[in-house]
Amino acid sequence: MSGSDVRKREPDFRSLISGFGIGHVGVCSFSALLPLFENRSKGRLPDNPRSVIVCALPYFSGEYPRRNVARYAVCDDYHNTGGALLGEISGRLAEAFPGYVFVPFIDVSPIPEVKAARLAGLGTIGLHGQLILPGWGAYVFIGCIVTDLLLEPSPVVSGPCPQCEACIKACPTNALTRNGLRRELCRSYITQKRGKLTPWEENEVRAGKMAWGCDICLDACPRNQTSAITDLECMRRSPLPVIGMDNLDEAITRKAYGFRGRKVLERNLQLTNNACHPEPFVCHPGPFSCHSERSEESLRAQGKLREGS
Repeated sequence: MSGSDVRKREPDFRSLISGFGIGHVGVCSFSALLPLFENRSKGRLPDNPRSVIVCALPYFSGEYPRRNVARYAVCDDYHNTGGALLGEISGRLAEAFPGYVFVPFIDVSPIPEVKAARLAGLGTIGLHGQLILPGWGAYVFIGCIVTDLLLEPSPVVSGPCPQCEACIKACPTNALTRNGLRRELCRSYITQKRGKLTPWEENEVRAGKMAWGCDICLDACPRNQTSAITDLECMRRSPLPVIGMDNLDEAITRKAYGFRGRKVLERNLQLTNNACHPEPFVCHPGPFSCHSERSEESLRAQGKLREGS
């Protein structure tokens, strides 16, 4: 298939993906993402990769005032649901474009996903290090399909991060700064640590009242104040916003935090006395100011992506 033939068929691959309910798709050049992350999944890359198809998967399913897990962990494990969706799409793409290879990745990936999403024209990177998808905010997962098919890159968009520092000002431990994220101070990271916590870390888990993760910086973002409910059924299915000792066995088999094991979650629940999340954070953004673009390393450092990914 010649380059001109591929360009003529680009609407075909976009309509194919939209048929799976994914309305936010872009393309970036594989070479623009170098260097890659070094991890075990790098060996899955196709020979001569040329393009990356990037899909944004919104996960916001509504407000749960008593929630005690991060919003991304309310839905069923996105590694399974999102991975299955991308796998099915990759299979259909391989049928539509014979002779080309399509390999899906989500989270455990050599691809710098947030950078890829920005270069694919899906949105911009906020001061909190997350992709901001217009209309959906930062409550999105990012999936990538790497292919040896040469596709036309999507135009990069500007905005919509207001650069107001609301996320930085809201961070209770000053972990989030203009220069990146100090992981050791991040409550999300602390709730995921194995073993004995320091007295200061234990106090932060108690203060956060979260059995897993922390959404304070994201909830403070003005672009998240009007986030739409996800239109992906797999992200709305079986929400579990509150976990405790009574439903922990079920939770760890279905949710994204299950990989960490029961002991970490039991420790956090004991520290919070099975506490539930307080009322949602109300954003009061400050004056706008300028900043330099954040890197994806700060996103991964938040502990919202698995270690080793």
